[in-house]
Amino acid sequence: MTQPRITLTSAAQVIAAIPAALRHVPTESIVVLAFTGKTLTFAARFDRVDVAAQAHKMTDVLRRHGIESVVIVTIADRPGKKAAAVENLVIAGILATAVEVIGTYWVPTLAEPVTAQDLDTLDTFDVDPIASELAASTVEAGTVIEGSRTAIGNRYAHAEEIHPAEHADAAQVLEELAAVVYADELPDSGLIARTAAVITALPVRDAMFRLPLYGSTSAHTVMATIARHTRAEARIQALSIAGWLCHRAGDGAAANIAYDAAEDEATSAGIATPQMLRLLRQALDVAMSPTEIRTLDVDVDAETVRATTGAHLPGAPDRD
Repeated sequence: MTQPRITLTSAAQVIAAIPAALRHVPTESIVVLAFTGKTLTFAARFDRVDVAAQAHKMTDVLRRHGIESVVIVTIADRPGKKAAAVENLVIAGILATAVEVIGTYWVPTLAEPVTAQDLDTLDTFDVDPIASELAASTVEAGTVIEGSRTAIGNRYAHAEEIHPAEHADAAQVLEELAAVVYADELPDSGLIARTAAVITALPVRDAMFRLPLYGSTSAHTVMATIARHTRAEARIQALSIAGWLCHRAGDGAAANIAYDAAEDEATSAGIATPQMLRLLRQALDVAMSPTEIRTLDVDVDAETVRATTGAHLPGAPDRD
């Protein structure tokens, strides 16, 4: 789930805004755009698999957020148009038990200007995601709109492994990480090795939830870098924090992909899924808002971090 909070007035605008709202170009997907009045409150994407079950889950999310209406858009290539229309009808029927469904649409792609179809009236109209006002403002704000979910997954893909250091001081590692985040730098191999050695200790892992206080975007880049170069539990914990950082930034798609990668790592390493990862996944699944999920960096206070790890992480007042 991604939360852009914008006002859209036409079907063409709504559909064109999807890549910017999701921060990637979806394919073979169903997108539910949820509105409060005329304001787009959030956009949620799911695969065209077991759509009825996914729609039932979505009704709980819509009720929880007090959503008034939704638009349903299916992105499917032309040979799959008939199946897409049936899927859209099924989803609309289920979601209508919770909110008003004000539009159902089909579009073959959102990677380029295209003709979309209203599945209620069968009218067609032009959609240009490239010229979308939301896309322009998103890019202007420095946010990347990836060409696919695969591109997002590449942020967390395995890179050359760096083994955990034999010895590492937790307090020193945490303070080094905070300094790297604040400086908008990348961790070197030595810091990655030392981080891998201590991140599996829960007080240290918990202390890392304070890293966005030194720069949220940089904190994500640092944790994603550590995740790529580590394995097993260290990678799982780094991915969990990276996913949380995406969630708190309103990028639900990237958060979901990071959690998927963490769960895949747990499976391949034969490790039980950590409780924190399960809880973070649940928070995303129930569409906890970025504002709500941000409380984790407040709950882990500087005094507790100092007492449990020895690190001094007061945060940087000039950072978000």
